[in-house]
Amino acid sequence: MTRAFYQWSGGTEADHAALAWFAGARPEQMGPRLATFRGGLTGRAWLGALVLVSVVSIALSVLVALLAPDPGVGTVVGTCVVTAGLSLLVLLAVWLLARRHRCDVHAHGLVASGAWGGAEAIPWATIDPGRVFVATTVRAMTRMPLALYRQQATLPPGVVVNGWTQRPVGTTWWFEAFSSAYRYQPQPSDSPFGWWQLGPTDPRAFLTAMEQAMVADGYPAAGLTPFALSRSVDAGDLRRDPALQRERLLTDPVLGLPRR
Repeated sequence: MTRAFYQWSGGTEADHAALAWFAGARPEQMGPRLATFRGGLTGRAWLGALVLVSVVSIALSVLVALLAPDPGVGTVVGTCVVTAGLSLLVLLAVWLLARRHRCDVHAHGLVASGAWGGAEAIPWATIDPGRVFVATTVRAMTRMPLALYRQQATLPPGVVVNGWTQRPVGTTWWFEAFSSAYRYQPQPSDSPFGWWQLGPTDPRAFLTAMEQAMVADGYPAAGLTPFALSRSVDAGDLRRDPALQRERLLTDPVLGLPRR
C-alpha cells in the first residue's frame, strides 16, 4: 500500500479528518515498536570531555603550585583530584540526563519521550523527509527554533526532524463538543508542524530504522538515510542557508526527497 505525506488541500473534509487524527494521536496508535534509541554521549564526546577534564585539573593544580604561598605536594595533588572528581560527576550527570531521552521507531511513526516523562507521537504522515538533517555542533543545535520539550538531544550530533508538534485550534474535544460544525481554518502564520531535535548516539542507525519503517508503511522515503547524513550542518551552514531551519507552515508543500 502506497501512502502520501500529509499536505494541506485547502480545507477539505479529508484535511479536517487528518488534522483531528494527528492532534489526538497517542503513542499506542503508532503501531508495534520496531527499534529503541536512547540519548547519550558518543565516543568522540566522551574523549573530548575526558581531555577537557584532564587539562582543567592539571591547569588548576599548576596555578595552585605557582600562586599558593607554600603549597605542599598533597595540596597540589588534592586540587587535581578534587577538580577531576567534580568534573567527572558533572559529566556523569549530563550522561544520565541524556540517557533519559528516548526515541522509539514504530510502524506508523516516532514516539519521543523526554527526560522528565511524557511521550509524544509523531506520525510518519507529518514528517517531511526533505526537512531532515543532522546538527553536528552545539551552536547549530541551539540555533534551531524549537520548544524545550522538543529538544531531545543533550549534545551533538542531533537528528533534526520536522513533524507534528501540537493540536491546532478547533481539534480539542471540549471545543468541538460545543461546536460540532467547527472546522479548522489556518492563518498564514499557523504552524502545527515544528522541529524536533533527537539525540540518538548513532544517527546512521536511527535514520536507517526510520527509513525502513517509513518505506514498510508505504511512504516514499527510500534514500532518507544518505540524504540526511549528507546534510550534516554546523551553525555556519544554518546562518548561510536560513531556509534549512525555516518553520513549515500548515499550507507549505512537502519537500520530499530528491528524485534519483
